[in-house]
Formats: sequence, C-alpha cells, structure tokens
Amino acid sequence: MMSLLAAIGFMLVLAGVTALIIGSVRYFFPFVDEYIPEEFKKPLTIQFAAYYLLAGLLLLLIQPA
Repeated sequence: MMSLLAAIGFMLVLAGVTALIIGSVRYFFPFVDEYIPEEFKKPLTIQFAAYYLLAGLLLLLIQPA
C-alpha cells in the first residue's frame, strides 16, 4: 500500500513540475495562451502546480523510512 502511495506521490510531483513549466511559459509568454484549450487553462496555472507539488511531496513524506 505504501509503495502505491509513493508512486502516486511521484506522479503528482512530476505533474506539478510539468504544470509549473507550462504555467511559467504562459505567464512570461502570453501569446502561447491561444494554443492551450480552454478546459486546460485553469489546471495548468502556477497555483495548481503548487498544489500538485505539495500533495505529491506530502505523499512522499509519509512513507516509512
């Protein structure tokens, strides 16, 4: 069970890093916003990237040593 939580945590960290990169590109280069579909604009923000990273790191932190 703990390895499953670790795998989910790792995937959340990867999703957070990816969303952070895309969110940073959207922030610094606003002209790329037209290439991102409307339903993906909110989950690919820097704020949601922080949520993904925090949730993933929390799942990785609760693993027994």
